[in-house]
Amino acid sequence: MSRFGAVILLVVIHAGCATPAGEASPSPAPIVDPTPLSSPSPIPTTRAEATPAPNVQAGVLSEDGFFVGSWVSDPATPPINVVHTWVLHIETAAGEPVEGATVRLNGDMPAHGHGMPTQPQVTAELGGGDYQVEGMAFQMGGYWIVDVTVAVGDRTDVINFGLEL
Repeated sequence: MSRFGAVILLVVIHAGCATPAGEASPSPAPIVDPTPLSSPSPIPTTRAEATPAPNVQAGVLSEDGFFVGSWVSDPATPPINVVHTWVLHIETAAGEPVEGATVRLNGDMPAHGHGMPTQPQVTAELGGGDYQVEGMAFQMGGYWIVDVTVAVGDRTDVINFGLEL
């Protein structure tokens, strides 16, 4: 029994024994379950949006619905502690390839409160809405979110990819 549980039990027993003979006992104290939660509460993050589903690589709609994104990795499954390359495919919500966009990436591990060990960069526009990204790296397994900010013309929006590595 935990120390907290023992204190509660002692208080309940003492309350029941402290009533003089012939007087009604007060209502029993509520029983408090001293068992700790099975897992600690998650550390709050600054993310207000919904957490993206893990490992959805294609057809991910941007936050404001302007763009749809997909990605492939080389190697196919993103490795741990290895710098690797992605190809992003970005199209409009209507299915037209997005060309000439400014694309920035940022990744973080919300449960641990840290980002990626590298700063991935778009190194080439491959045409047809495809962008080569070099410098992808994840230093540990777990749930990651990669935010892809796409700006073209007067539209800027963010595509959020979830990864369970």
